[in-house]
Amino acid sequence: MFTGVAKAPALDQPSLQSLARVDDAVLAMIMARAPISKVLSTLCTEIEKAYPSLLCSVLLLDSDNVTLRTGAGPSLPEEYRNAIDGVKIGPTVGSCGTSAYRKQPVVVSDIANDPLWANYRDLALVHGLRACWSTPIARQDGTILGTFAVYYREPRMPGAEHLSIVAHATHLAGIAIEHDRAMLQLRAAEDRYRTLVERLPAITYIAELGADGPWHYVSPQVESILGFTSAEWLADPMMWMNRIHKDDREIALAAEKRFQQTHELFHAEYRMLARDGRILWIRDEAVMLDRSAGRKLLMQGVLYDITEHRRLEDQLRHSQKMEAVGQLAGGVAHDFNNLLMLIQANNERLRSRLAPHEPAHQDSLEIESAVARAASLVQQLLAFGRKQVLQTKILDLNAVVTEVVKMLRRLITNHIELKVVLDHQIGRVKADPGQIEQIILNLSVNARDAMPEGGQLVLETRNVHITAANAGGKHDSVPAGEYVLLAVSDTGIGMNSETLAHMFEPFFTTKEPGKGTGLGLATVYGVVKQMDGVICVRSEPGNGTGFDIYLPAIDRKDAVEEGPALEGRTNLALAPAGSETVLLVEDQEGIRDLVREFLKRKGYTVLHAVDGSDALRIAAEQTTTIDLLITDIAMPNIGGKELARRLIPLRPQMKVLFMSGYPDHGSLGDEEVAEQVPVLLKPFLLDVLARKVRSVLDNSESD
Repeated sequence: MFTGVAKAPALDQPSLQSLARVDDAVLAMIMARAPISKVLSTLCTEIEKAYPSLLCSVLLLDSDNVTLRTGAGPSLPEEYRNAIDGVKIGPTVGSCGTSAYRKQPVVVSDIANDPLWANYRDLALVHGLRACWSTPIARQDGTILGTFAVYYREPRMPGAEHLSIVAHATHLAGIAIEHDRAMLQLRAAEDRYRTLVERLPAITYIAELGADGPWHYVSPQVESILGFTSAEWLADPMMWMNRIHKDDREIALAAEKRFQQTHELFHAEYRMLARDGRILWIRDEAVMLDRSAGRKLLMQGVLYDITEHRRLEDQLRHSQKMEAVGQLAGGVAHDFNNLLMLIQANNERLRSRLAPHEPAHQDSLEIESAVARAASLVQQLLAFGRKQVLQTKILDLNAVVTEVVKMLRRLITNHIELKVVLDHQIGRVKADPGQIEQIILNLSVNARDAMPEGGQLVLETRNVHITAANAGGKHDSVPAGEYVLLAVSDTGIGMNSETLAHMFEPFFTTKEPGKGTGLGLATVYGVVKQMDGVICVRSEPGNGTGFDIYLPAIDRKDAVEEGPALEGRTNLALAPAGSETVLLVEDQEGIRDLVREFLKRKGYTVLHAVDGSDALRIAAEQTTTIDLLITDIAMPNIGGKELARRLIPLRPQMKVLFMSGYPDHGSLGDEEVAEQVPVLLKPFLLDVLARKVRSVLDNSESD
């Protein structure tokens, strides 16, 4: 027995009912999710009511596992509570700091004399606190949560009943603290989940199975994506099904049925109608939630807006399809032009032997006209496939539009108003003026046909500056940069989504049989792409159609390329002649023989080769000068470009003229040489060949 320390007097004898009230009060507050400070204060207050001789305190160990914070101490002086708030645990830190440090109960019967209180006794004694028994509050794994302590105003030792009270209160405090921290962790997890869910660019939901099953939860994104508040959506069990596009409801219902049967992943893609009338593509994926007996089946899922993804997929498929057809068109054009070349050359030879008054002479002219029409059709196919040679030059788009307008006024009917809006400050573009004219004519004729009851046709030009920030939207698919816009719009019947999806495909037409080839818009598309431009379309049924063509604006001059040469008729006898040596390389025997015979008749010495390898052999064996190489571009073994690249260094004075039925003008590897090589497109007139040969040999810039 310690000197000066009173023997523990008998405690106020509480009834079991009093202890039960303590438990009931604390547990009720825990179940009600009351703040932990109120729960602990209630615990202390109820204990003090049952045992009026003691004062209770709860300190909580901070997340650093070192600092004690005031949890509750309703009857302790406020000054004292504030003084011990934030104390660090240690081997001699009063009763509570030492108890938390040792992880075991600490009984101090006389604060005035106990060394554990050496640094803190003045804080307690000034408030009349003389004894303090503290017990650590621990989890089952031994982790310390805090301390529960009782103070007395006189020195005293605990008895068995004292220890029982403290143990009971400590247990209750532990339950309260653990529950609170579990709830905090749960709320934190819920907050993290909610934050994640509400930041997703998608709608998350929980709904009962069935097309008319009520939705229990829908995330706020339903408003930004579909235009409905969460409350509006949840209020109507049929909202989901009613917003699905009528043509896609069977898709959703079939997926729902499979999900009910298999309980595997729900997956469906369908269109939904937003509040503002927009049609969105949605990918719907869901899983089955754990089922509880007697409860309806619930599914938890996500609605992704895949409209842009679908658009890009469609754009890619369209691009691939167009590229495939373009490759096919180019391949067909190569062979077809070679055949036309044979027809054209033989026809010219025949006509040169006929007098103008003979009936066969007129027949020959009809053949030539048919060849020209066939060549034009091939050019359209090549334009679609972006394989034709454009006669590009630096031009003022306004000048081209002004010239086309003169023709348009004869093409459109009087009940259609033609409006021309030109920006006279527009930049220059590098384009083929003839193709630009054809584009405007094609689009204008389509616009005329779309306004059988009359309307307005508008041609407009202006500068457009597109940045990364404003790309997309009405400038959909247009990269950032400086452009000159050519816009052709009408107030006609417009196009539906199906027509819009196929309008640039070759041979697709909505016109009656015999009134359209289906190559007009395909040609427009190909030419615009070949000029490094972008074409955007805006149309809907009843609201007209607008084509916006963005051509890159330039601030420097560029070379003008050669173009098709099948034009005009000249008497072969008057075609220019020469005496130079020509190396002719052509893998098509018929064309090779025709050109060789024609050039010989014009006075040239002609060496002929069947392909590039044969030409290299002939050039190596030839000891005299070769003045001109005439070679087809596309040949087996060694192509015309590679042949020229090999021969030019060996014969630097030799000129080069390309022929091609399939224009494929990649670089020769030497830009200076590439710019100097003209191309003669098949089919060509023999007199045009004669003029071109003479032009190249004489270094003339024109025919």
